[in-house]
Amino acid sequence: MHRPVPRLASSGLRALALGLATALCLAAGPAGAQQRTNLLWLEPGKIDLAAIVGLPPAMNSPEQKREFDEVLQITLNRTPEREKAAIADQYQTLARFLEGADIPFAGNEHREVRLLYREAQIELGIVLLGVRRLTNRQRPFTVWNKVRVKPCPGGRPEGTSFPAGHAATAALYAELLSTAAPELAERLEQRVKDYGESRLVCGFHYRSDLAAGDKAGRAVAKALLADRAFRARFDETRAETRLALGLK
Repeated sequence: MHRPVPRLASSGLRALALGLATALCLAAGPAGAQQRTNLLWLEPGKIDLAAIVGLPPAMNSPEQKREFDEVLQITLNRTPEREKAAIADQYQTLARFLEGADIPFAGNEHREVRLLYREAQIELGIVLLGVRRLTNRQRPFTVWNKVRVKPCPGGRPEGTSFPAGHAATAALYAELLSTAAPELAERLEQRVKDYGESRLVCGFHYRSDLAAGDKAGRAVAKALLADRAFRARFDETRAETRLALGLK
């Protein structure tokens, strides 16, 4: 059975493995997803994410139209201030997630914490590949329905809209961080909602994309916490995580 690089091993070796995992995760196509999973924590097939998140509404269904109209209204009514925050939320990082909740994060001073959460995020991305190859949902700003959704300025995401990777990442962070710092749970859950709402504000996702991403992120977080090797690393860094968040 595969086991990740232990905490006591060289940080340089673990960083090298993490860099390799990142490069493979970003490679085009999902064909090698099962092989890539072996680089990190969960065993292939550990999570049946397709069964957990289901499928998005059909393209021309009433549900799809309602979701499109919701995103259209949100984008039409967005204020410059909310747009600015939504653009900042395009950064899919732990630092940005916490910054938006006004929670301090001294990630540069706590490298082990930063690496652990980055590994968890990459693991999530690998698992999401298995679902995304089953869907090809167009993003709201690419759909013409009498009028177009105007996306936020800047980079526009590509690929399927379902499930939402940002929503999945936010839910993953919230589940893990709430386990290490339960006193922050309420603020973290509010941040999950705001982070997901930013994807609607920018016209990048539908509401059901966010719901599916939320389910995916929480499922992966719970599977990681149930994995003996990951949980050992997580527990070893718990005190350091709290310090990084400005807690005792």
